Amino acid sequence: MSKPKKIRKLVKSAKMGKPYAMYQLGICYQLGKEMPFDMSEAAQWIAQAAEAGYAPADEWIKDYSFDDSVAVQAHS
Repeated sequence: MSKPKKIRKLVKSAKMGKPYAMYQLGICYQLGKEMPFDMSEAAQWIAQAAEAGYAPADEWIKDYSFDDSVAVQAHS
């Protein structure tokens, strides 16, 4: 089954390096919304958004830094 058009556009924008899209895609993975639940994938996308200067992504990383496995994966 293919993903909804909205999600396909979000993935495309994230892969193009748009910080907002990277963050939103990470949240989709975190919540298991329209994407399979995957905290590792969520952390990777959100870390990329943070590196691009997207402030909410920085906040997310601070909030989840208590989980060493997520924090390590986010920065790898």
